[in-house]
Amino acid sequence: MNLDEEKKIIDTIRRCQRNWDLNKSIPKEHIDHWIYIAQHSPSKQDESYFNLYVITNKEKIKYLLNHTWGHTLEVAPGNLSGKIRNPQVGANAYFLSTFKLPNTIREQTADGKFYDQKEIHYQNRLINGYTAIGISMGLIAQSAARLGYKTGFNACHGYKESPDNGIWKKELGICDHESIALGLGIGYPQEGRKRNEHDETKFLIGEYPPTEHSIYDEYILIDGIKYPTPKIDYILYSVRPKNIKVFRFE
Repeated sequence: MNLDEEKKIIDTIRRCQRNWDLNKSIPKEHIDHWIYIAQHSPSKQDESYFNLYVITNKEKIKYLLNHTWGHTLEVAPGNLSGKIRNPQVGANAYFLSTFKLPNTIREQTADGKFYDQKEIHYQNRLINGYTAIGISMGLIAQSAARLGYKTGFNACHGYKESPDNGIWKKELGICDHESIALGLGIGYPQEGRKRNEHDETKFLIGEYPPTEHSIYDEYILIDGIKYPTPKIDYILYSVRPKNIKVFRFE
């Protein structure tokens, strides 16, 4: 085992990829392999806390990318903030996990009764579910990096009260009892570009959800003055150290 290679893999998946070469396609055997990882990754009591939606159709990915407004940045003088879409969704493949309550109940309370997962113990089940989703997505990303791909995690699929979340559910046929949790873009980066460079030109100004009057492309209109839409690359947060303390007992 090469520990330096293991570290390189972690360093790769820590850094979110924002641009993709869509002229390439991921082999089906790789997609199938990642699906296997998701289906067999560890979870509390080995229960099934999530469903997986795997998208490789380019037109569907392009459509869903239009409903990922969420990253806020300064887009014009006067500290005017706007939102940009999340381009990690526009990858060669997108893996989306949805939380669901398992159809099994394998945990018991101290008095020997099974959990009431829909009411009293729902929060516990939710924690178990998101833990399982995190484990599976991390293992998929690690496998993808080992195979030479770049990755980008994403949690912006529209707010629950907005039409966007409904669009994702409708487009993918996600049931009402499932909630969208976490997505992972996997694919090939564009050659010669930094990973935080992107192809986004549209900015959402004002209230969410977007309307036909709140999305600007070539310019942003402020008090009758047209300001060019800025070319802002994502901040490289992952080059900074993390404040994670480690306590060892040897």
